Amino acid sequence: MDEDGIRRVVADMWRLHLDERTYLDRIYGYVSGTMGAPEVPEGSEEEIKELASLSVKNVMGLVRDSFTQNLCVTGYKSALARENASGWAMWQRNRMDARQAEVHRPAVTYGAAYVIVYEGDEGSVWKTRSPRQLLAVYEDPQVDLWPQYAFEQWIDSTDAHPRWKATLYDEEYIYPLDLGEIPALAVREYQSLVARVANISGFSPPIRHGASHCPVVRFVNTRDADDMIVGEIEPLIKMQRTLNSVNFDRLLASRFGAHPQKVITGWSGSAADVLRASARRVWAFEDPDVSVNSFPPAGLDQYNSVLDEIMNHIAMAAQISPAQVTGKMVNLSAEALAASEANQQRKLTAKRDSFGESWEQVFRLAGEIEGDTETAIDTGSEVQWRDTEARAFGAIVDGITKLAAAGIPIDELVDIVPGVTQQKVQSIKDSLRRNQANQLVAALQQVPVQQMPAATPSPSPANMPLSNGAVTN
Repeated sequence: MDEDGIRRVVADMWRLHLDERTYLDRIYGYVSGTMGAPEVPEGSEEEIKELASLSVKNVMGLVRDSFTQNLCVTGYKSALARENASGWAMWQRNRMDARQAEVHRPAVTYGAAYVIVYEGDEGSVWKTRSPRQLLAVYEDPQVDLWPQYAFEQWIDSTDAHPRWKATLYDEEYIYPLDLGEIPALAVREYQSLVARVANISGFSPPIRHGASHCPVVRFVNTRDADDMIVGEIEPLIKMQRTLNSVNFDRLLASRFGAHPQKVITGWSGSAADVLRASARRVWAFEDPDVSVNSFPPAGLDQYNSVLDEIMNHIAMAAQISPAQVTGKMVNLSAEALAASEANQQRKLTAKRDSFGESWEQVFRLAGEIEGDTETAIDTGSEVQWRDTEARAFGAIVDGITKLAAAGIPIDELVDIVPGVTQQKVQSIKDSLRRNQANQLVAALQQVPVQQMPAATPSPSPANMPLSNGAVTN
């Protein structure tokens, strides 16, 4: 594309991105706890406003973490392979053991996340982006694997001079863009860039990314033909606001109604007189018409019960264990704990299926860019997920023992042991194979050598019989 074409595409995509940012920034505000404070009437005292800001009882982060902490890729191989496929080296080189959370967290939060793959000096480079940083447009979002264009933007703070930087991706090239310097007071002003995009301050030469299509892979939280992008947070925002409102009422009751309120009728005094009277244990008034009464302190049990009910409802709607948002645990057996997480595990399975397809697409894209034909056309390998389901360790070991007794190789069962890291699993498998080899060698060494029949001495010419029966001397 020429410069005019780049300006036109970037301007259109930036306006689309701003429309999405309004929706995504709201989700970000609720999951981070910076939004959701109850509104107070205009002219309220500062103490009331402070209580409103303190009443945010955020559980959205707990809902997100309950899923993302159970999403961890530990391998990439086919069903019958003993070792990871060759593409796993690309994963390790890009440090994705730790960085995969940069994909899973925004995908669960907003409903989508992206991985960009392009050619680097030492092989393919994998870059993770949230939908707040990248916009991808598709001809048919429900069907297409690859977008037509992708536009990412970020703030480059090199040398402490923030500048808007952006990159446009198409089917062949990467177009680095410089959108100009950002004033110190307008770092967060996204709308100010609408006019600036039309006058891009810097064009760099386009770079080939090495793929045959736009090198962006989308990760979708929940796949639905009607609502393609649905995160875990947006459907729960109304319930989070309700939780904050009830908590605000509880804070008001605890601040202003926790102590007995004293009421005096038939008497009026100055502020100093009221203060002295409040400090007295015994009051005495000469006027017989003056009466003193007191109100009991406000109870908080009703507020606490409503808060518990709302949090349990949030957990039910999110399909997670209520203990993960309420923090209340009882003495549960491993079987009861597993039953309480059954719905969450089913939901995790669906997420692993969706994210797993996207990770396999990333592996094939990286193989194409690096010229690794085996990885680029590999459709038999799939990612391996860490098993995080709550089960008793003794029950797992008992199950492994019974499977091994039935003839299943023990090294195929090590992956289901909870708490074992990927490196430890590989070390155990290598140790088992070495032991098997040593046992085979030892067994071969113990096999007795079969005794060969004694060899009969061959006749010598001295005693060889002649054809007429005589013996030579």
